[in-house]
Amino acid sequence: MWCARLIQELLKRLCQMLAALITSSAQRLRILVSCFRRFVTKIRGQLKHNTSVAQCDTVTSISSSWCPQVTSLLPLHDRRAASSTPDSNVVTVTVSSTPYYGMPTASVPQQANSPQTSFVPFTPGDVSRYINRPLVDTSRTYNPLPVRKRHFPNESCPWLIGGGGWKSYVHPEGALYLYNATGSRRTYTEANIDENLFRALDGCVGALYDDLLCDDSGDIGTDDIELVVQLTLEKNEVYCQYYFVDHNARMLFWLHDPKKVAESLFSALQGVYDPSHMGYALEEEYWVHCERYPNHKMNRVELVKELRELVMHASAEIITSDSSLSPFDADELSRILELISHLQENAGDDISPHPHSIFVIARFMQYFARAKFFNFCGLPCARLDADKSIYPDATGFHPLISSLSFALEAMLFWAPRARLKDLQRVWVDEAVIMPRWKDFNRNLMAEWTGITIYSTVMLAVDISFLAVPNVYIGQSQSIGIIATYLSIIFITGSLIISLLLARQNQKYGYESADKATEFLSNISGSLFGMKGLATVHSLPYAMLMWGMVCFAIALLYNVFKSHTIAMLASVVSGCTAVVMFISWFLWTGKIRQLLLLHNASD
Repeated sequence: MWCARLIQELLKRLCQMLAALITSSAQRLRILVSCFRRFVTKIRGQLKHNTSVAQCDTVTSISSSWCPQVTSLLPLHDRRAASSTPDSNVVTVTVSSTPYYGMPTASVPQQANSPQTSFVPFTPGDVSRYINRPLVDTSRTYNPLPVRKRHFPNESCPWLIGGGGWKSYVHPEGALYLYNATGSRRTYTEANIDENLFRALDGCVGALYDDLLCDDSGDIGTDDIELVVQLTLEKNEVYCQYYFVDHNARMLFWLHDPKKVAESLFSALQGVYDPSHMGYALEEEYWVHCERYPNHKMNRVELVKELRELVMHASAEIITSDSSLSPFDADELSRILELISHLQENAGDDISPHPHSIFVIARFMQYFARAKFFNFCGLPCARLDADKSIYPDATGFHPLISSLSFALEAMLFWAPRARLKDLQRVWVDEAVIMPRWKDFNRNLMAEWTGITIYSTVMLAVDISFLAVPNVYIGQSQSIGIIATYLSIIFITGSLIISLLLARQNQKYGYESADKATEFLSNISGSLFGMKGLATVHSLPYAMLMWGMVCFAIALLYNVFKSHTIAMLASVVSGCTAVVMFISWFLWTGKIRQLLLLHNASD
């Protein structure tokens, strides 16, 4: 009775406290809501005021648009004053008010203070096609469908009418880009360009082609030369990003100092100095250009033959060698060969450019060009095996760190060392080998799935062992009970970590080469480096092993408590045989490892 009354009093006090808390919280919430409403009312008033001012400014600007003092973008003129510093790769020119001959000048007013244009070299990878994409204007709707209408032109760029030969083209991926094939000044640009910037486009193109034709070297012809420009406006200054393409040489070139371009292309590798080596990086960018703008009429017959030669060699190498330098695995190469057989069917038709075929060929060719660049192809120090580094080994050694690492590896049954070797075969010289990365992740998934099954079985075995009649759970100080509990803890930890790592691997393990490189670069640059990642990957196996060791201790402790000579003799003989077999396996593996190291050193 006394306990029941005490419980009732405690419950009553608890209900009173909860009621007081709810009442005070409701009052505070009302105060916050009222303050928020006042704040929203003030913001709306300010927005209405700013909107009215902006409308007034808009009306004023519209009314003054017919005056000659208006400031808008005008094309460049042939005569320009360059004001560039010797150590800068950005050249600033003054924009003349005289329009270029190829531009429609009726809608562009004359102005006194023209903006300046800076020429900035860039690469096809810097083209802003996949970033800052414009969104759909949901406020616009379709017009009534005309009767008998059979032609539906693209009117997303209405300012292209009278644009001096510019036409819109649709990329095989669906993107819209602009191409001007008038005369010998073939030029590309993106369709997501402002109308005012488009009016300045022909001036920039004319200025760049005039500089190109003024070259005294005599080895530049405009038959296979194309130009890609991208205009941006910042603080009343036009930045003209550009690069030229030479289809005969399969190269990119610039008319101004491409210092930043060289840093972005060659900074990923150390020891880049040979011109032939740098040419592979520029060839990769050339194929990226052909992939972005597959409108050039190319010799597809020769391209298909060249691509087939590369794929057949990579297939033969990956079949016969475990250290192939191919950027694709065997399954991918077989599918590429199937695509090449389909490409060959349309290769003989030279009437149209066939942008889809050019896109497919360029996509594969850039991977092979990238592999040549990263493997120092054609140099005396070229990489011939995928898992061999071409840089001198780092000689850093710290006794304390080495001792701690050795102790940790011993506690984890040497699993981090084996996992680190697998990672070193994937991540070579700060570059990821994509076929091995995919195999590495598949093996990890298979291993963690098997460890999950083993952990589940061992967890059931441990719990069943506690239900054995001669195992007294009441004796909490018993070595057998403590070892069983430790086994359950280790097995549960192995199960949880296996599930977490498997889920993470399914989400991030099969990323692209760029994402995999970024991930491994961040890991290698961390405090623990690749050893930390190898240790994390080996935790499920090590914890499962510790769970088995603890279960074996618990089992042997309960067995050796028996005083039966027959049981002790049989158990001791069985344990001796198991220990001998395990030691034999470990010793054989150690000898094999020493032999491999000896052969590698020879």
